[in-house]
Amino acid sequence: MPQKIAFKLSELAAEFAATLPDCQFISDGDDPDITGVAMISKAQSGEITFVSTPKFLLYLPQTQASAVILDWETATHLPCIRTSHPQILLAKVLEKFDQSPMLPIGLHSTVVLGEDVQIGENVTIAPYVVISDRVKIGDNVTIHSRVTIYNNVEIGANTTVHASCVIGDHTQIGKNCILYPNAIVGGDGFGFDLAPDGVWYKIPQIGRVIIEDDVEVGCSTAVDRAAVGVTIIRKGTKVDNLVQIGHGVQIGEYSRIGAQGGFAGGADLGDRVVMGDRVGAAFHIHIGDDVNIGSNSGIPSDVPAGMIGVGRPIYPPEDWQRLMSAKEQLPELLHTVRKLEKRLAQLEAEFGESH
Repeated sequence: MPQKIAFKLSELAAEFAATLPDCQFISDGDDPDITGVAMISKAQSGEITFVSTPKFLLYLPQTQASAVILDWETATHLPCIRTSHPQILLAKVLEKFDQSPMLPIGLHSTVVLGEDVQIGENVTIAPYVVISDRVKIGDNVTIHSRVTIYNNVEIGANTTVHASCVIGDHTQIGKNCILYPNAIVGGDGFGFDLAPDGVWYKIPQIGRVIIEDDVEVGCSTAVDRAAVGVTIIRKGTKVDNLVQIGHGVQIGEYSRIGAQGGFAGGADLGDRVVMGDRVGAAFHIHIGDDVNIGSNSGIPSDVPAGMIGVGRPIYPPEDWQRLMSAKEQLPELLHTVRKLEKRLAQLEAEFGESH
């Protein structure tokens, strides 16, 4: 059983004020002990809750929570911690109460090691991991069960590789990264060309993947190695689950890629790009810095820096809304056009008879 922990609300606020300067404990006098975090509709006495979106505001007057995380505008009768960054504050509170079990440091007896493997200090490697030749693993790395690491891979310090991941030859992974279960980094890119005999001829993928520091790669996401050169995800970028990153793709710093996206070979994304879920990008296009693309969008060509887009193909949001409004009127418009065509045909016939 996890150990029961508790913090005074004022203590939490004081601790977080070091990184969130406007973080402040607000109360009419009560300073409750906080023993956990819960959704606003389910919270009980002793727990702190939060308002993630405006639709949950209706629960605020009736919640049983002892405290709440809020912005500076929302009114409440509860003791609270206020900040202009409530989601970041929530993350810090969750970290305080995270009691996920830790794997024991060291190598399990079932681990298979190749030749010339270099392993740093305080490394944890769980059962049934296979590590091939000339792999370098930095300090404080955690590798969960059934991970397979091919030859000449480098993994930086403090990185975690979750269960059943596969890391292909010559892949380089930076510090403080997280690969979530079943991620495949460094598999062959989808490279084929039609030969004269009508058979798809495989193009060898002899490049590699580089993942820089502080990157997260979601569950069952695939990052393909390049035919030549590198596929690269730059520092601080977060990639959600079930994303396909094709060979030779480059994703800039501190970008955020939603689930089920797909990026064809050679696509080049700038820094701080934000993609919603199910976004697709075509071959060898360039997407500029600070671009924000909505869910279910398709990107067939280059996108200038700073653009906000949505749709297939992408448009500015206001243009896309007009197109969708027009689409809803298409059946009526089609009916009207057919009536006009019929009437025009009648008028032309009558005009022809009169002449």
